[in-house]
Amino acid sequence: MSKFASILLLILVGCGSSGSPAIPPTEDDFVKNENGVGTAKVFGIHFRVDVDSNGASTKDSIKANFVSPEESHATKQFSFGDEITIQLDSVNESEVKFVLNTQDFGNLKVGDEVVIDDKRNVKVNGTARPSNDSDQSTIIP
Repeated sequence: MSKFASILLLILVGCGSSGSPAIPPTEDDFVKNENGVGTAKVFGIHFRVDVDSNGASTKDSIKANFVSPEESHATKQFSFGDEITIQLDSVNESEVKFVLNTQDFGNLKVGDEVVIDDKRNVKVNGTARPSNDSDQSTIIP
């Protein structure tokens, strides 16, 4: 193989490399509702929610782009009974936008712990987190 062909091959292999999608981790995700307590781990973020109704459900949309990882996006929505709906939209591989019942509560990071009490007060890592606005955010249908 000529020197030129070897260099060209190295350039093409280097250009063809792809990265991981820029979305938070999804391994070990779960959502459950037992005995009036909803618990979840979604995108590496832990949730504990006081609820009065039974059942839990999930929806998600993940668009992973391995060629242009920065164009990747993921949305996960989960509900506890009829009263709590949480939506997380990926910002990057370690951060998501947090929406609770259409109210924007800012961003969360992988490893955060969220507690929502029976009055719908939100604490993130032990600190009260008010809603960012009174506007309604869009929840995926």
